[in-house]
Amino acid sequence: MRLDFLPPDVPDDGATHHYCLHCHGEAVEWRTEDSGRRYCLCHACGRAADRAVVVDPAINWWTADDGEYWHETAGVFVQDPRGRFLFFDRTAFPFGLTVPAGHMERDESPERAAARELEEETGIAAGALEYLATTPIPGDGCRRGADAHLWHVYRLLPDAGEDFEVTLGPEGTEAVWLTPGEALSRPVTYAVRRLLDDCAGQLAAP
Repeated sequence: MRLDFLPPDVPDDGATHHYCLHCHGEAVEWRTEDSGRRYCLCHACGRAADRAVVVDPAINWWTADDGEYWHETAGVFVQDPRGRFLFFDRTAFPFGLTVPAGHMERDESPERAAARELEEETGIAAGALEYLATTPIPGDGCRRGADAHLWHVYRLLPDAGEDFEVTLGPEGTEAVWLTPGEALSRPVTYAVRRLLDDCAGQLAAP
């Protein structure tokens, strides 16, 4: 996704803008279906979509030399005592199984962002997070319109063999505990599939 349609003052005006993917009109309204699934409706062209182009000064974003719109993301692989990891179905694009993750805020460290997203999405208060990798993933689209994300990835291990108590927030349904192999046989998001492959060695380590 490129932002060549934006008015020149938008990146520096300090406001959040929502643009339709189809007509680029700034007339987007976000809605939630009874199932919890999120989508947006453009009041300029009348089309519905699972995503829009959101330019938000509160999160880390930039455009690369080729014009590609990038976001920065932090996520956590939460491991239970039996070596399985926590996944849940997303209610917003990209749909599929994911791990707790989200966009980094301005002036926020990756580890702090990972811990915040973990608690917001699952109710789990992070202890010491184990850093796994920082991985750029082109082709990883999100509901805010970016098709490329720089991921900071962590792992959380249980204390003294105790199970985690999970309370999902509005962005997730149907939490499941799966081994990496089991997860790869399911409809995981593009980014999580990449991370399961790239971090396979670290996730298998005790």
